[in-house]
Amino acid sequence: MPSRLIGNKWLISIPVMLAALTAVLDASIVNVAIPNMQSSFGAGVDEIDWVITGYLISNVIIIPTTGWLSSVFGLRNYFIMSQILFVVASVMCGFSWSLGSLIFFRIIQGIGGGAILPVTLTILLEAFPPQEFAMASALYGVGATLGPAIGPSLGGYLTDAFSWPWIFFVNVPLVALSLFFTFLFIRENRDVTAGRASAPIDYWGLAFVAVWLGTLQVVLQEGQKDDWFQSPFIFWMSFVSLLSFVAFIFVELTEEHPLINIKVFKNRNFTLGSVAGAMLGAALFGMLFLVPLFTGDLLNYTALQIGLLLLPAALVSLVCFPLVGRISSFVDARILIFTGLGLFATALYLQSKVDLSVSYGELMWIQILRGASLPFMFTSIGAISLTTLKPSERADGSSLFNLTRTLGGSFGIAILATFLVNRQRYHFERFGEAISQYSHATQSQLAAISAGFVARGGSDAVTASHQALMALSGRLSAQAFSAAFQDASLMLGVALFATVFMIPFFKPTPRGQQARPAPAE
Repeated sequence: MPSRLIGNKWLISIPVMLAALTAVLDASIVNVAIPNMQSSFGAGVDEIDWVITGYLISNVIIIPTTGWLSSVFGLRNYFIMSQILFVVASVMCGFSWSLGSLIFFRIIQGIGGGAILPVTLTILLEAFPPQEFAMASALYGVGATLGPAIGPSLGGYLTDAFSWPWIFFVNVPLVALSLFFTFLFIRENRDVTAGRASAPIDYWGLAFVAVWLGTLQVVLQEGQKDDWFQSPFIFWMSFVSLLSFVAFIFVELTEEHPLINIKVFKNRNFTLGSVAGAMLGAALFGMLFLVPLFTGDLLNYTALQIGLLLLPAALVSLVCFPLVGRISSFVDARILIFTGLGLFATALYLQSKVDLSVSYGELMWIQILRGASLPFMFTSIGAISLTTLKPSERADGSSLFNLTRTLGGSFGIAILATFLVNRQRYHFERFGEAISQYSHATQSQLAAISAGFVARGGSDAVTASHQALMALSGRLSAQAFSAAFQDASLMLGVALFATVFMIPFFKPTPRGQQARPAPAE
């Protein structure tokens, strides 16, 4: 079947990689500037969180609809429209005059940003022939994994050197460059796209998917803070999410022109690949959630130091992606997936052994190992999942593939946050059993801490004894948090490595073929 696009496949990949990098970058760059935004607007933690939550909600709602929207507006036109919406909303975020306006523009920004990732993957699948899908996935992965790694360091620098609005203004030159190359290198094949927009709108499918994903994202973001189902709000949001999900599945299976072709899940490779992609999303976003917490709260690293800690992993991924994309033409994708899983699981195992005495260099090498694993999994899972889909199914397939990975990340962070709190509580109680006012070791330690406060001046003996008790409690909390971090890393590593049992069920994809010119050429 002829491609929907006309152009050189390598030149097409330039704006695509830029757009993917920008969209993913913005999902992580905001986190480090949250305290500054909080100060600017005088907002509480529960209010400022909606700057992140609003973006994610609109993101996950728009992702599954990109297949239908790209067929209505045209793949190239929808790609351009998404970027324009994204950059305009970014500028308005920077000029926000209140917290409410910032949240509103972040929601609009999420609509544009959420569409960019699945559309970029679809464009690459159209530009590259099936035997080069691994290379297409590798190019897509460069942008998709580089963003989260450089986001914290770039965000920390811009916030410290200028002010928090610059984390949004930085999108302007990146999107402008991507749009320039899009107009220059990508053209729509009118002979193929003519008549594709005639399908009626699936209003019920659109409504149900919006309610399902919107409420689900709220539950995942707010559940930990509200003690999950102990909160009536979380309970009813979960109930509405489940009900709308069931209604959505029913409508999409019975609708003559469904919004999303969920029948692509009949393809075994796509279904297994989506599950593996969700596990990869949980591991990747989970690790990026754990490391800043550990290094920031316990090791007192600054935002810039945390960003620089993660940067080498991104550079390693950047070098490895094209190499893995090249060798995938003659190496079974299942072997590459196994290699990636092994490397990532090893990194998580090593992370489960670190404590408060860990050095900056040791942590960096663990991140580098994680960075080296990503090209093997991103490239191979994407290729083995989407290669066997029909050309007409690729737009829906790429949007659903992105959705499952995004939801995997959201579920992973929600589960890890709850697990971390529970394990910290467990370890604090366990460590506390060894602390007793009648214990000679405890009395000696408290006396030494109290003497230190008195020696520094400003405290009498009674005040120093109270300060010593607080300091000892703080030490216990830090040790409990460290132990919980170790437990969470190990649990994540075991869960990720369990994905290896899916590998034998993937159908092997053809390899070793002489690469033919891409359809887009």
